[in-house]
Amino acid sequence: MKKIGAFVVLFLLLFSIAPAFAADGDAGTDCGSTPDCNTGLICEDEVCVIDPDADTAEDTTPDTTADTTTTTTTTSPQDDSDKIALGFECLEEKAGDCSSLSVQEMAFTILATPDNIFDDCVDELESKETDGNWGNIKDTAMAILALKHAGKDTADAEEWLIAQNRTPTDLTWYLEQDSNEASECKISYDAEGYNVNVGENKKIDSNAGPCLVRAQSNFWLQVSPDCFDKEFSIECDKDFISTLLYKNQQSSTIYVLEGTDSAPAFGSIKLDVKSKCFGSSSSCDYESTAWATIALLETGYNVEEYIPYIIAMSDTNERYLPEAFVYALTNYDDYATQLIANQKLGNYWEAKNTANNKFYDTSLALMALGSSSSAEQVTKARDWLLFSQGTNGCWQNSVKETAIVLWALTGRAGRSSGGGSGSGVTYCSEASYFCIPTTECPSAEDVGNNYFCASLSDTCCTDENLKSCSEYNGQQCTSEKVCIGNSRRAVDALGGDCCTGLCEDRPTESECEQNLYTCMSSCSEFQESVPSYSCDDQGVCCRTKTGDGDGSEGSSLWIWILIILILLVIGAIAWVKREELKVYAFKLKSKFKKDNGKGGPAPAGMRPGPRGPPRPPRPRPGFPPVRRAAPPVAPVRRRGTDRRDTAMSETFKKLRDMSS
Repeated sequence: MKKIGAFVVLFLLLFSIAPAFAADGDAGTDCGSTPDCNTGLICEDEVCVIDPDADTAEDTTPDTTADTTTTTTTTSPQDDSDKIALGFECLEEKAGDCSSLSVQEMAFTILATPDNIFDDCVDELESKETDGNWGNIKDTAMAILALKHAGKDTADAEEWLIAQNRTPTDLTWYLEQDSNEASECKISYDAEGYNVNVGENKKIDSNAGPCLVRAQSNFWLQVSPDCFDKEFSIECDKDFISTLLYKNQQSSTIYVLEGTDSAPAFGSIKLDVKSKCFGSSSSCDYESTAWATIALLETGYNVEEYIPYIIAMSDTNERYLPEAFVYALTNYDDYATQLIANQKLGNYWEAKNTANNKFYDTSLALMALGSSSSAEQVTKARDWLLFSQGTNGCWQNSVKETAIVLWALTGRAGRSSGGGSGSGVTYCSEASYFCIPTTECPSAEDVGNNYFCASLSDTCCTDENLKSCSEYNGQQCTSEKVCIGNSRRAVDALGGDCCTGLCEDRPTESECEQNLYTCMSSCSEFQESVPSYSCDDQGVCCRTKTGDGDGSEGSSLWIWILIILILLVIGAIAWVKREELKVYAFKLKSKFKKDNGKGGPAPAGMRPGPRGPPRPPRPRPGFPPVRRAAPPVAPVRRRGTDRRDTAMSETFKKLRDMSS
C-alpha cells in the first residue's frame, strides 16, 4: 500500500506542474481562465488576449507588442531591459565560442556586442580569413563591418573587396543637354569632337559619334556600354546645363545622377559614367553590392560610383528590402518615406518574396532609419520585435536572427577585442553631440571617426543643424492624422513630428487588430487564421502559428508528455502489484467463493452434507490454539499429482496472507 501511495503522490506532482509547461500565458496562447494569462492579458474564448482596461505606461524606450500586431502595448523600461538581457543570454548560449557559426552569424554576433563571448567570436572570425577575404563578397563585407566594430585593422580585406568591383551591364545611361533656347553644341571624347544641334523643342538632330546615339525620341543621347569608361566634354553657344541619367534595363523608371552641372555660353562641362557594382566576372550581385558598399562607407571610402546600381536595380531586387540600403547610403528622405510606408500592418517589415524573414528585414529597416527618424512606425517596429521574442530569449531560435535583432534594438558601441566587458568607444550622445544623417553634417563638424552612432545612415556631428519643417518639405500632422512616411525633428518641431511624407486620416482598427493580430489578404505559411475576430471585410485575421519560439507549441507537446507519464505511472504500479492483480483477476473471472467441497450446488431445500472431519475453530488473537486429537480417517487411494491443486493452494495462501 505504501508503494501505491508513493506512486499516487508522484502522479499528483506531475499533474500539478504540467500546466506550467502547457501554456506560458503569453498573448495568443490557450487558457482556461484569466489567471492562466500573464499580467495585462485576459482569457477570452480560451485564448490570452490584451486586456483593453489594463493600464499602460508611456515610455520612449523599446517596448513590446504582439507577434503579428497592429497596436502597441507599452511596458516599463525594466521589462525591456530584462528582455534584452534574456536575449543576450540566449545568444551567448547558442553561439558558444562561435567556432560552429558561419561567417555571417559570427559577424552579426560581434555587431550585437555580447559581453561574454565577444572576444571569442572576434578571434574565431579572424581565424577564418584567407588571403584578405572570407570566401565571397558578402561574407567579406560582413566581416569588415564586424572587425571594424571590434577595433581591428581591416585594410587588407578592404583592398581585396575593392578589387572585386566591376562595371554593371544592367544599366542604360543617357547624356542630357538643355538650354532655354536652340543651341549648337560640341561633344568631345577620345580626342574627337562631334557637333550637334539642339532645337527649341529640345530634340537633338544627330548622333555624336559611335559612343553617343540619339534615344528617347531624340531628346537624349544614349551612352554605348563600350564607352562607360570615357570622359565627355560638352560645350554650347548658349547657357546650358548637362547631366547623366540612368535606368534599369528592365524598368521604365529613369533616375538623374546627383550633381547636375551648368555652364555659361561657350563654357565647358565634363561628364563621365560612374557606375560600379560587386559580383562575379559575368554579372553583378545586388545584395553583395549593397553590403559591400555599406562596409566601404563605414570604413571611410567614397561610394558614389556604387549608388546608381543600388538605386536603379532596386526595382528588380525587392526581396532584399532595397529601400533600407538606399536610405542608409544616401539619406534621401524619399526613400525613408517609402520604406516607412511599406511597413506591414503588423508593425514589421517583410520584403516582397523576402530572401530572409520579417525579423531580419525589420532589423535592417530600423538600422537604416536610425535615431534621426521619430516616425511612429519605428517605435511600433521596435515594440513588435520585443514582443515577438521567444520565451527562451531568442528570436526564431536562431543565432542569426537573434544577433541582428539585438544589433538593431541596442546599438551597442564597439570595442577593442580583449578589452573586457567595457566599451572602448564613446557614444556620440555621451559627448553631447548629435547622431544625424551623414549628408546633413558638414565635414568640419563630422566627428564620426571618434564617436559612435548605432545607425548605418548616421554620423556623429558637433551640431544638430536643424532646419524648419518647411525647409525639409515637411508638415506637422494634426492629432486626427497620422504621418505616412518619415518624421523628424525640426526647429519648429522639436518633438520630432515634422512629417516629410503625407498626413492621412488615422485608420480605425478592426477587432482583429485591437486584439494584436494582423489583417491580411491571406495568412502566410507561418500564420494561422483567427476566425473569432473580424477584419471589417479587409482580409483574414491572422496570428503567428504556435511553435514559433513563443512556447505555445509546448502547450500541446507537454499535454502529450503528461499523458505518457500517467500511462507510465499506471504501468509501474501494475508491475509492482502484478501478483495481487492476478488474484483479483482470477476472482472476477471465476466468481470464486470459499467452499468445503467440490461439485455443483446442492438441490434446492437440501444442505450439503459434511465431507471429512470438521475443521478446528480458527484461533482467536491472544489465545493459544486448542489442540484436539483428530478422529481416524479411512485411507484414500492416492492419484497422480494435480498441479492445479498446488496452484490453488498457493492462491489460498496468498489470500490468507492478504487477510491477516
